[in-house]
Amino acid sequence: MVLLIDPPAWPAHGRLWSHLVSTTSYAELHEFAERAGLPRRAFEGDHYDVPEERHAELVAAGAVSVDGRELLKRLRDSGLRIPKRKHERVVTSTPEAPWLPPGSRADVIASRQDDAPPNTVVVRALVRDARGVLVVERADGGGPDLPTRRVQSGERADEAVAALAADFGLNPHRAHLVGYVRNVVREPDVDYGWPTPHACFAVFGLPGPHDSLAAGTARWLASERHAADLGSRHWWPLLEALEDSAGGAGHAHH
Repeated sequence: MVLLIDPPAWPAHGRLWSHLVSTTSYAELHEFAERAGLPRRAFEGDHYDVPEERHAELVAAGAVSVDGRELLKRLRDSGLRIPKRKHERVVTSTPEAPWLPPGSRADVIASRQDDAPPNTVVVRALVRDARGVLVVERADGGGPDLPTRRVQSGERADEAVAALAADFGLNPHRAHLVGYVRNVVREPDVDYGWPTPHACFAVFGLPGPHDSLAAGTARWLASERHAADLGSRHWWPLLEALEDSAGGAGHAHH
C-alpha cells in the first residue's frame, strides 16, 4: 500500500486542504478513503481533497506525508495522474474502460473553460429547461442521446457547435462548455477510429428554443426519465454533476 498526502496548503472554503493519492491504484485510494470516512464527493479523479484538520489522522492511519512537489512527481510517475486545465475538475475516471481498447482510460471532466479542449472530435448540445432535456434518437437504434455532431476536418469545435445549434433552432452565441469525456488510448486496436492518445467528446450547454423544435426528430425527455434513459451514456456524469452543484456548494478543486 502506497498512500501519499501533502501538507495542508491549498486554500478553499475558509480552510486549507491536502491531497491524498495512491501511487498503486484508484481502488486502493478508494478503499483507504472509505476506511477513513472520507466522502466520495471529495474525490477529484486522481486524488481526494482532505481538510487540514484531518491531515494528522490520515498520516496515523498509514498515509505518508510528503511535500506537494514530491507527491505530484510520484503520482505522475505512477501513471495515475489525470491532467486537466484551470477551472476544471475530474468527475469520474474509468481505468480499463470496457468500451475502449485494453489499457485505455476514460475521463469525465467538468469544465468552466471558454473553449473545448484540443482534439475535440465530437460536440453535443445539452439543452435543459422546465420541459426536461432535449434528446434525439441515436442513428444506431441505441435509444435517446443528446443532439450530436462530429467535428469535420479543418473545423473548429465552436464552428461545429454553431452548426449543431442551427439544426435545432438554438442560439449558438449563448453556448458554454459544460465538460467533456476524454478517451486516453495509447495502443488503439483495429476497431478504434478516434485520434490517439487523446480524443475529446465535448458537451456544450445551450438555452432551449422558445417555440417548436426545428428538428422533427428531437423531443423533450422529462426529468424522471433522465437516469433510466441516459444513465448509460459516457457523458452522463456531467449532468449528474450539474444537478449536484445546483443543490449545494462544491469542494476544493486543484
